[in-house]
Amino acid sequence: MVRKRFDNLLANEPILPGFGENGNAQNARDDCGDPHPFVCDSCGHTVDFGRTCGQSICARCAVAWARDLSINKSAKLRRVRKEKNYHTPEGELQKLHHLVISPNLGWYFDLASSGRTLEEAQKITKTVVKRILDEMRAQGVLIRHSFRGKNDDGSIKSESDDRGAWKERLNSGRKWNGDVRNELAWKPHYHCIVASDWLEGGELTERVEKETGWVIHRIADDNGISLGSDGAMARAMTYCLSHCDIQIREDSHNRSAVWEVGSFEGDPIKSSSRFSPSPVDLEWADRVVRRAAVDTLGLQSGTTDCGARIPPVDDPDELARQIIEELYPQQERPAHRDIDPDTLLYHVSEGNLSVDISTTSGGGGNVTVKDAFGEPIGPSGWGSNLPEAPSDHSYSGADEPIAQAIVGDDEDVDCDCGHDHNTDDNSNPECGGTLIPLEEARQRGLFDDPDWVRDAAHVDEAREINREWPDDLDPWRTSSPGNLIGAG
Repeated sequence: MVRKRFDNLLANEPILPGFGENGNAQNARDDCGDPHPFVCDSCGHTVDFGRTCGQSICARCAVAWARDLSINKSAKLRRVRKEKNYHTPEGELQKLHHLVISPNLGWYFDLASSGRTLEEAQKITKTVVKRILDEMRAQGVLIRHSFRGKNDDGSIKSESDDRGAWKERLNSGRKWNGDVRNELAWKPHYHCIVASDWLEGGELTERVEKETGWVIHRIADDNGISLGSDGAMARAMTYCLSHCDIQIREDSHNRSAVWEVGSFEGDPIKSSSRFSPSPVDLEWADRVVRRAAVDTLGLQSGTTDCGARIPPVDDPDELARQIIEELYPQQERPAHRDIDPDTLLYHVSEGNLSVDISTTSGGGGNVTVKDAFGEPIGPSGWGSNLPEAPSDHSYSGADEPIAQAIVGDDEDVDCDCGHDHNTDDNSNPECGGTLIPLEEARQRGLFDDPDWVRDAAHVDEAREINREWPDDLDPWRTSSPGNLIGAG
């Protein structure tokens, strides 16, 4: 076998996420999964999440590690694609591609025969793969997989034949040594999730394979489309990261075989601030990857969005007043401007405007106003203030309002728009707050803030959990975008 020609093979061969440092599917820490209290920073609702170490080798937490890494990388590649679109000639739009580059085993045989270690051979191979991507003007994320499934006769399965089998191997409690490893053949290949305006294939890749044995395969559908959207890119990223190589290092941190590759106008994407994902990119990636993680990783979405039910709005006029104040600060509201509250409530009911209700103070609480596409508007939002009162024309095309405010059943709203503003839904609106670790709520002084205590709908629940847990509570360990919530 080719791989056995390398010296010190066992020390250099990687492992896959979730199988433990010794391959016995053990947790990385003794307290992984132990409950940790979280409190909503708005309504005071409490939830226990299992402690998560965030390490790639942990049997319990590796899936959350893969998900959160995918959130970061997907957000960054989305930003790269946009930046490259902005700075390339018109008509040369950047497309997203999923390539698999596979050196032939003879390549590794020659490297081993020349006295190279497996680690040295991997570095040399990665350098060649990067050069190929540079020639293709491709930029994005490079992920090494050292293993593929093997058939009963020992032959190596194709990428498509082996794709569905990873669910049975990963996150299953099975051991690596003597079990999953025995199902796999050593066949290193590189998944490339990249953006490029041009990828030469066809005759070139056929000639490369004929002359070198290297296979450059672009995964695409019947129409020749590889990754037709940012969402497809994020799903492919999540899948590839779920079983990437993890190099165990006794004298330092373990390393995942994941790299940012390519250059654009001479700037490596890792170091250029132009390619740093924006908060909007991260919010998008968080939402899309969490959905994909359910099927790809078998991981429930897990979120720090509160979503607790809070009492309904009992004063529509108060709600309309707060929306007006959010959209039009006092200094921007001329005395002659008369905005009809019923018009605003109509647009809320239609989804042209959406409202996140954070508390229930007074008759409606503090509100955040968003447009039909979910972008916050007003002085504190990403969008700009509305120049005129909302209209159907300004906010057409909504199909996913973030959260519509619910008007109480007993309230009548006089309006000549032809719509009934009363709701038949007896459920209360969801809280738009964020769940934070109890120790953070204490540090922020929520329990000593009279305004928060007065407004929080579930303050008694928050006070009870604050009494139950000690003052020296061991802090939650991570601050990554996904907060590693939802593992296990």
